Amino acid sequence: MVTRFGLQDAKSAKSPMDTGFVSTEVSSAPFENDTAYRSLVGGLLYVAVCARPDVSVSASILGRKVCSPTEADWTAAKRVLRYLKHTKSVRLEYGNNASDLIGYCDADWAGDLNTRRSTTGYVFLYAGGAVAWRSHLQRCVTLSSMESEYVALCEASQELVWLRRVLEDLGEKQNCATCVWEDNQSCIQFVASERTTRRSKHIDTKVSYVKELYEQGKLQLSYCPTQDMAADILTKPLGTLKTQHLSKKIGLLP
Repeated sequence: MVTRFGLQDAKSAKSPMDTGFVSTEVSSAPFENDTAYRSLVGGLLYVAVCARPDVSVSASILGRKVCSPTEADWTAAKRVLRYLKHTKSVRLEYGNNASDLIGYCDADWAGDLNTRRSTTGYVFLYAGGAVAWRSHLQRCVTLSSMESEYVALCEASQELVWLRRVLEDLGEKQNCATCVWEDNQSCIQFVASERTTRRSKHIDTKVSYVKELYEQGKLQLSYCPTQDMAADILTKPLGTLKTQHLSKKIGLLP
């Protein structure tokens, strides 16, 4: 892709996207070549889904603009490509003999300026590396950070059930509950409690689904400090140092 879009001599980038790209409103002229933008974003989405979780949130954000991209969006898309050029030797590595599936789940509350929807991010690790991950805009507007985390947790739990079945088919049955790391204490306490509040009624089915997995012993929640939350890389653009730190945490190594 670097050669195709004439960036073979471009300066490398140390992070996929500027940290203020989503949270800052920028007035920019419409980008005239929609086809080129869609082609580049399509390629980035393919890379993000198949091999590079560290660019998933960037590809997701840029994918929201395919109908009416601006010059700023085109510049941001090229920056992701320059980052991939800088980190072309990075790959997912496995093999630390860990036989337990573990997950990380996070949400960026009301991060989208246009809709005020939150971004879900989760990643599951097995044998030291990421085996499943996702970054996408939630379908509903949540009223608190706890609710946005709970919606993300429900989506991660659905992936968890599928992964446990796949591992069982491969002869690696998970006999214990799968640990999912969460950085929101209120969300963890809410799962363990037996109550449902008036404010959580609009996410009631998600509440019931997660609680059921918890009670069945398939899901275990543990607190993870925000600075070590691996799924944070899937919820919003991060700075260079944190991108490097969390990339290594999910098994992306040079």
